[in-house]
Amino acid sequence: MKTRFVITIFLMLHLGLVCGQNDKYLTFELGGSGGLGSFNYESVFGQKEKIRYSYRTGFSFMPIDKNNGVALIFPQMLHGILGKKSHQMDFGIGLAPSFTTNFGGAYVRMPLSFSYRFEPEGKNHYWRIGYTPLISFLFDFQWEHWAGVTYAYKLKFKRNKK
Repeated sequence: MKTRFVITIFLMLHLGLVCGQNDKYLTFELGGSGGLGSFNYESVFGQKEKIRYSYRTGFSFMPIDKNNGVALIFPQMLHGILGKKSHQMDFGIGLAPSFTTNFGGAYVRMPLSFSYRFEPEGKNHYWRIGYTPLISFLFDFQWEHWAGVTYAYKLKFKRNKK
C-alpha cells in the first residue's frame, strides 16, 4: 500500500514537466530537499491571483558508508510562490525517494520548504534561502532540521512562429 502511494505521488508530480508554456528553470540547491545538494528542473505551471505554482524535480547523491554505498536521491517538490514583485515567499512540500547502491535499500523522505525568494524583475535568475526540514515517516517519525540555498537560471525557448 505504501509503495503504491509513493509511486502515485511520484507520477502525479511528473505532470508538472509537461504543463503549460510558463517559466522554466535549471537550479542548483546547496542543502535543501536533496540533502547535501541537488540539481533540479523547475517549471511554473499555474497562477491564481498572487500565488504562482511550480513543480521541481531533481537529482542528488550522497555517500553513506562502506556497507550501503551511495544514496541516489530524487527530490520532487510542489511550490507555492507568494508575491508579484522581486521579494517573494516560497513554500513547498514533496517527496524524496532514495535508493542505496550496494544493497538496494530504499526509503522516502518528505521535504518541506519555507523560504525567501529574490527574483529580480527583468533578470533571468533567482536566489532562494530557507528552512527545509526533512521528514521521515514510513517506519518511524523523524524531523530533521535542515536549510538550503538555491540559485536558479531561467531557460529561454524559441517559439515557432506560424
